[in-house]
Order: sequence, then C-alpha cells, then structure tokens
Amino acid sequence: MVLIIGLATPLIVMLVMYIFGLYTHRNIGWVLLCLAWGAVGSGVVSLLKSKLLEVSVTNQAVSILITPLLQQFFVLVGVFFVVWRRNSDNLIDGSVYGMATGLGFAAYENINSILPNLDLGIELITLQAFSLSMVYATASGIIGIAISQFYFRHRDKRTLLFFSGLGAGIGYTVFFNLLMINKIGGDYLPAVFGFGGITLVGLYVTGLLRKILIQVRVEKGRADSLLEIVIPIGVELSTEKNFSRLLEKMLLEAKTFCNTDAGTLYLMDENQLEFAVVRNDTLNLSFGGTSGNEVTFPALKLSEKNGAPNHRNIATYAALTGKTVNIKDAYESKEFDFSGTREFDERTGYQSISFLTIPLKNTEGKVLGVLQLINALEPNKKTIIPFDKNLQQLMVSFSSLASAALEGYIQEQKLRSEIRQLRIEIDAGKRQEQVDQITDSSYFRILQDKVKELKEIDKKE
Repeated sequence: MVLIIGLATPLIVMLVMYIFGLYTHRNIGWVLLCLAWGAVGSGVVSLLKSKLLEVSVTNQAVSILITPLLQQFFVLVGVFFVVWRRNSDNLIDGSVYGMATGLGFAAYENINSILPNLDLGIELITLQAFSLSMVYATASGIIGIAISQFYFRHRDKRTLLFFSGLGAGIGYTVFFNLLMINKIGGDYLPAVFGFGGITLVGLYVTGLLRKILIQVRVEKGRADSLLEIVIPIGVELSTEKNFSRLLEKMLLEAKTFCNTDAGTLYLMDENQLEFAVVRNDTLNLSFGGTSGNEVTFPALKLSEKNGAPNHRNIATYAALTGKTVNIKDAYESKEFDFSGTREFDERTGYQSISFLTIPLKNTEGKVLGVLQLINALEPNKKTIIPFDKNLQQLMVSFSSLASAALEGYIQEQKLRSEIRQLRIEIDAGKRQEQVDQITDSSYFRILQDKVKELKEIDKKE
C-alpha cells in the first residue's frame, strides 16, 4: 500500500502530461531519466538532512529552508544537463523535464513520509502524497522553465529571468513546508496550494504556447512580405542598367519592410565609407540615388590618425568587422561614439535612437558597403522602438541582394572610369596625330623657312 500510494500520484501526473502531449516518444527517455534523477536526488538530500541534524542544525531550518535549496539544486543540475545534451531551448520541454525531476523527488519522499503516518488513514495519506507531488512538480517545473529561458542565448535579460525562476521555485517549496510543519490550514490547504500552483504553471505554459504561435504567424507574415520584395528585386537585378536607382530602391524597400524613419547606404571606397544614398522622412531629406541631390556629408574614415582601425563609429565598425550591430538607444549606448549623431540631432531637432547596421558582403565575404536603418517605428504609430531581433535576421538575408546590386554598381562605376580614361587617351592620341600631320606638311615647312628668314633679317638690322 505504501508503494502504491507513494508512486501512484507522481505516475498519474506523468500519465496526464503524456495524454495532453507535453512529452512524446521522442523525448520519453529523457523524461524518465529526469524522474530517476529526482528519486536519486531525494535520497541524497535525505542523507544530507540527517547529517545536518547531527551537527545541531534545527529541524525547522533543515526542513523549511535547507531542503528546498538542496532539492532545487539537484533539479537545476539535472534539467540543465538534459537541455544541454539535447541542445534544446524549448520552454515546454524545460518545464516537463523540471516537473519529471520534481515528481521523482515526490515519489521517494512520499514513501518515506507515509511509513511513519500509516495510522492517519488512506484518505489523509493520499491527500498528503497528492499535495507533495503537485508542489514538487510545480516548483521544479518553474526551475525547468527558468533554465530553458536562460539557454536562449539571444534572449534579453536571460540571467534575470533565470534567477527569478530559481527564487520562485525555491520560495514556493519553502512556503509549502511552512504550511505542512506548522499545520496551517489543516490537511486541505496544502492540497489546494499544490493544485493551485500546478494550475498556474499550466496557464503560464499555455500562455507561452499562445505567444509562440502568434510569433510564428508574425514571422511567416514577415517572410511572405520579404519574398514579395526579394523576387521582383531579383528579377530587376538581372535586367537593371541603372544600378544607382536599384541601390536607392534597396534602401527604400528595407526602410518600408522594417518600418523605419530613416536610412543610409554607405559605399566602401579604399580607406573610407562614402554616403551613397540618404533618406530621412521626418526631416524630408533625400540625397543620392535618383533624387538629384548630391550627398554633402563627409566620408567616414575607416582608420584613426594613428592608423588604428576606427571602431568608434558604428558604421565603420560594421564595415571593418563584418558584424551586424543592433543598438536599442544611441543616447544610452556606451559601445560607440555617437557624438556626430547627437550634433546632427541638436542642429536639426531630430532624435536618432534605434540603429540597425548591416555590412554588405560579396560572395567572398569582402565588405562592399554598409546598410544602416535608423529609428524603427511601432506599426501605425510614430513611437520609436528597438529593432526586433527576428526582423534583424531577415534583413541580414535581404542584405545579400543589396550586396549583389552594390557589386554591380561598383563594376559599373569602374567601367565608366575606365571608359573616361580611355577617351582621354584616345583624345590625346588624336591631338598628337593632328600635330604630326600639321608639322609634316609642306605648308608648315614653308612657314618655318619664312620664320627663319625674318629672324635673320631682324639680326642684321
């Protein structure tokens, strides 16, 4: 009976999780491993508790505070190992691995706690086993979610999320132990506490799923929109003769796709970045491209006066390193020198806040230029927001088209320069030929003889 009651509740919870598809055959082995790890961890924690009691640590301190700390440490190690081995950052899987580990703890502890309390009756014993299983599953599930969030390398504030989850999991168990040891709320409040906790975790996981589904729909919409831009530009790329116009279109399409207020396309020219196309909707600025307005901004030097690479400027840094840079707020950023930008803002009354700067590389990885988008705007509003990192990935893909257009533009400019040089050489050759024709003519020789005669007469006089 002890084994049946002690093991039945955790196994029933796991069966319910399986029925609802929280884990499947693809990861059932890892789930069972977490269950076994929790049982082993519970045995180790029991041994440590007895050792601590031997050195005069109070029973309340051990049961209420130290035990939850040790338990969640074991959960953390086990879940992190599984997440690392599977290279998974799936929040749902993380919560399932955490719950399985907590249920392993509960199975072992249920058996230990039931044996001395057989006289309480089956109903109360079953209720306690249920309460303990729900609480351990909830607390460990929270830890699992925190570890998965931490494993998101690109996630903002992931360290804060991790420690918040760790604190919540430990605190939840501590509070439950207080209820149990001090008999607060009788026999039924701990059960309600455990059921309420697992319900909240379930709602949280459901919310995460909904958020993920919404994000998937958003990203699909973005990908479809990008295709509507990429395919026509790809066709134009093979037929367009005016690459300057195509570069301008690249910048305008990038601005529209990312819903930004301003943008600049830089062209690499030896040891500097030259402004090729500039657009700013708020200030109504339009330079380069087909605007007919010559760019008046000075080129950005790629090296300092002492010869060191210029990593202070965000555009030159992207050009020199080949790395994409996403700045949330230029006024708070300490990474780059935005003094020139702030001077421009002070002069014009503009606010340059969020920046997405993408190096444009050819197929060999050589940087040909830089695409910089400024001030992402919230849809249907004029509120400036940071550039979304998923959108950043799409724009990095889009940049390959801009690079191809830029490569064509550079080749066109080079060809024009070669043609101009050839014309100069041809004109010089023609002039020399005309001179030779004149000097070789009999008329020119007669004139030379006349000049000599006049000089001799002048000397005699």
